[in-house]
Amino acid sequence: MELGAWVRNNCLLTISAILAAVSFVLVPIDTIVSYDYWRILLTIGTLLCFLLIVAGLRECAVLDVFAKRAVGRITSVTSLCLVLVFLPFFFAMLFTNDVALVTMIPLAIVMLDRAGMRGHIPLVIVLQTAAANVGGSLTPFGNPHNLYIYNLKDVYGFSLMDFLSALFPVVATGAVVILIMTLLVKHRPLEADAGGEVSITDKGTAIALAVLFILSVLTVVTGFPLIVTLLVVVAVITWRMPRVFLKTDYTILFVFFFLFVFVNSVANIGSVRGFLVDSLSAEPLLTSVLVSQFTSNLPAAVMLQPFTDRWDAVLVGTDIGCFGTPIASMANVLAIRFYLRERDADPRKFFGIFAVVNVLMIAVMCAGWYLFG
Repeated sequence: MELGAWVRNNCLLTISAILAAVSFVLVPIDTIVSYDYWRILLTIGTLLCFLLIVAGLRECAVLDVFAKRAVGRITSVTSLCLVLVFLPFFFAMLFTNDVALVTMIPLAIVMLDRAGMRGHIPLVIVLQTAAANVGGSLTPFGNPHNLYIYNLKDVYGFSLMDFLSALFPVVATGAVVILIMTLLVKHRPLEADAGGEVSITDKGTAIALAVLFILSVLTVVTGFPLIVTLLVVVAVITWRMPRVFLKTDYTILFVFFFLFVFVNSVANIGSVRGFLVDSLSAEPLLTSVLVSQFTSNLPAAVMLQPFTDRWDAVLVGTDIGCFGTPIASMANVLAIRFYLRERDADPRKFFGIFAVVNVLMIAVMCAGWYLFG
């Protein structure tokens, strides 16, 4: 029974591990051993730095303080929804879309419950998820697949400005659409406050973690040696807050590695390779969006990147590919899990809203790429 519950709560990890095992049937073991693991380890090491730092910031209540202060003086329902939706948008740029939702969805549920707005919870969670996916698309460390593509900048010869310029049109388009949808929430006075006071529990450690975060960002942007940054992060956390190692969710790292093995194995099958090359030659963006719907956007980026020099189309396509099916992004899976745990969860209502918002976001963001990209 306990094993069954663990599998249900870690379905993506379980599936990715099974797929990695299947790889040994699809291709010879010497092919798997010969994969270029350096790129994936570089991405995993960078993600580990951010995961540890963010877990430390959560432990110090830094993120909770920011969130509570942001909603502390709101007086209308529309304003509350705007803040609850766009906090994940900006948080995701710095802390990844997954972390933004883990922090913001519980806050949204509490605030909407206290305001007598439980009927708005499905809409707000769906919009929060959309906002986190869009906001996280803008920066190299906002989404794991962004980081993977950005770590290939020396292969493709693009700069940070090239990276941001490729993403800005679709991010701006997506943000405008989310803003319009949120403003459609009926305006009325808010009859609840943000709840009890929250304060940073260890200011010294919080400052140290902030410095580590800046160092990690600079490592991504400037190419500072990752091994040095990782050692410093581990050393400081071991010194200041060793319990963080036990409170960090390492799932994304294992999922990333397992899927890397699987998609590379699939890509080494001749018929699959030919299909991907032909599809990417014709429509690299739409191919990236479509593949993301079935594999999730992270493995889609890993699978498609070797078969085209259109890194920008794969990057933008997998970011747009966050939208669509529930498995298109791990952020979608997290949001669904949060909502279905609610006592009065209405799956039909939630998935109806989810479908409408996601189809609209794909259509609008693809249009943004073809018109302004």
